[in-house]
Amino acid sequence: MTSEVILINGMACPACAKGIEKTVGGLNGVARASVSFDKGELSLEYDERRLPGALLRATINEIVSDVVERTRRASLDVPVYGLSCSECAARIEEILAERDGVIGASVNVRKGRTKVVYDPKRTDFQHLKHVIENARCNGKNHGKIEVNENYSCGCCS
Repeated sequence: MTSEVILINGMACPACAKGIEKTVGGLNGVARASVSFDKGELSLEYDERRLPGALLRATINEIVSDVVERTRRASLDVPVYGLSCSECAARIEEILAERDGVIGASVNVRKGRTKVVYDPKRTDFQHLKHVIENARCNGKNHGKIEVNENYSCGCCS
């Protein structure tokens, strides 16, 4: 068995790391694959007779490139409570569109949902949540806008 640690750049979230780990771990000849999102490392044990190191690294590069490419555009589709008018929705869309990393946004007052497509390297859910919760029109009697935090980033599913 050969052991190796390979640096991986560009993972956007822990789910990306799990996807790489599962795919690489399923390769014929790989005995163990473990990805650390925090360290950006893939630790491997593999049988070089069944899977030569050069072929393994080329395969890993393809897998990682695919995951990284998909993560350049993450999306969220979250329930938003407290939306009371279409002016608030338009204001939220306008403010989100001005934010660095946001590719597109739409707000549906009737369904109480906000969809945002964004670059996870330039912004994140917490920032977008803050923007949504603090953007509203100047109308009277608006309640507090709250974002439901139970969502999937959408980049790895």
